Amino acid sequence: MTTANSEVDRLKQIATDVAYTSVGIGILAFQKTQVRRRELMEEIQHEFPHATAFVAKQVDTTVSSVAMLLTSLINSRTDSHTTK
Repeated sequence: MTTANSEVDRLKQIATDVAYTSVGIGILAFQKTQVRRRELMEEIQHEFPHATAFVAKQVDTTVSSVAMLLTSLINSRTDSHTTK
């Protein structure tokens, strides 16, 4: 039975090593992605200095439109429930 136990222990160790290695590779990939994202942001800001302001304005306009639409839908639904 000690041979079977040692084989099980060896498999557990291999599984643990694989899990740690996978997590480590995942962390490194995430960090590399973040570095590349920052590099791209710097390139975009250098090449298109007004792009950030334009995109921010577009996002703000879109969010405002969606908020107004949702408010209108909520108000109309509230009004229809109070009239019943």
